[in-house]
Amino acid sequence: MHIDLQTVCRAFEDVLNGSMSREQADRWAYAVVQQEEEAGVVTHAPALERERIWAGVMYLYGVDTMKAPGEYLHSENDIRAAMNAKLGEIAETKAAMPLRPRPVAVATLSR
Repeated sequence: MHIDLQTVCRAFEDVLNGSMSREQADRWAYAVVQQEEEAGVVTHAPALERERIWAGVMYLYGVDTMKAPGEYLHSENDIRAAMNAKLGEIAETKAAMPLRPRPVAVATLSR
């Protein structure tokens, strides 16, 4: 299994924008953890970023934890802060970008 910073960042973003449930993110992170622990076959790209990648995966592995029925332990603000703290510059750059392109108005001049 190959995992990179972009993939982990995308998982955080997908949770925050609702295109991935917290439960799906937890299951994805669980699969990564299992591959690493059981087979030791997870490769990280870039390899020097292993710690940041792993910190992001480990946060997502548990992002669906409930503190009470119907109430998640981690708020959306907590998730966003964790994304920025664990993934650093890549997450901060992406967070500054709009998630969806904004429509551009085009005006033409006629005589």
